[in-house]
Amino acid sequence: MKKVKRMKVNVRGIPVSIYEVAGEGPQTGLFLHGVGGTAKMWAAQMRALKACGRMISVDIPGFVGDKWPTEIVSLSQYVGIMTGVLDAREVDKAVWVGNSLGGRISIETALTVPERVAGLGLLCSAGVFLGAERERIPTDISKEQFDQAVFYLPERFAGVQTDESKRQNLEGRRRYEDLAERTDVMNFRDRLSEIDVPTRVIWGRHDGVTKVHIGEYIAEHIAGAKLLILEEAAHVPQVEQPLAVTEELRGLFAEAAVIKN
Repeated sequence: MKKVKRMKVNVRGIPVSIYEVAGEGPQTGLFLHGVGGTAKMWAAQMRALKACGRMISVDIPGFVGDKWPTEIVSLSQYVGIMTGVLDAREVDKAVWVGNSLGGRISIETALTVPERVAGLGLLCSAGVFLGAERERIPTDISKEQFDQAVFYLPERFAGVQTDESKRQNLEGRRRYEDLAERTDVMNFRDRLSEIDVPTRVIWGRHDGVTKVHIGEYIAEHIAGAKLLILEEAAHVPQVEQPLAVTEELRGLFAEAAVIKN
């Protein structure tokens, strides 16, 4: 990522890698990836939105690289880790933008420490399911099979896959399921109405991991939320349709700035 500063911060004894773009405006954006992703997936949005302010993306510890922080035993702990990142960078409040797992973390943060959240951008978010049982991330299929659910046109991204990225993707899916089994609250469906910040819900029509009706439900149950469904995208719209996602997020930052003032 050009013009992006990479650094490590220590949060509760856990080293966390972050990427930061020095912004021109007063706001801060915090970008969180999903299982199988990295902080670099937000490069296009971070560069394009720097006029709004400082942009920070995080390599979620335990889901990037080989080292597993033994201190993390629940998905809910990531709320404290991410607010700890903001503390380390001397940020009181941010617009939280999360894809999949990152969306789940953002939703839980908005519900448990709302004073740290100026706005929400939820892209194919985890953390909400409509049936009695949550849909589990498959751990018994190949990376190629998983890509069919994640990408609208998986062949466009096949060339950037390496054996290492495939291995880490599978390991990430296993880690998520392991933590999910030990997390007290996995479904925030019935608490969405408590969220009271500007919210943009962005979904790929062809998402095979968190289906589009979940995005529709989230948008219907957060007051004032706006929904964008992208026809040529699946589970990672920020990668597949970066320009459309960036413009929607630009609107989110503008709305959050008005609310702040």
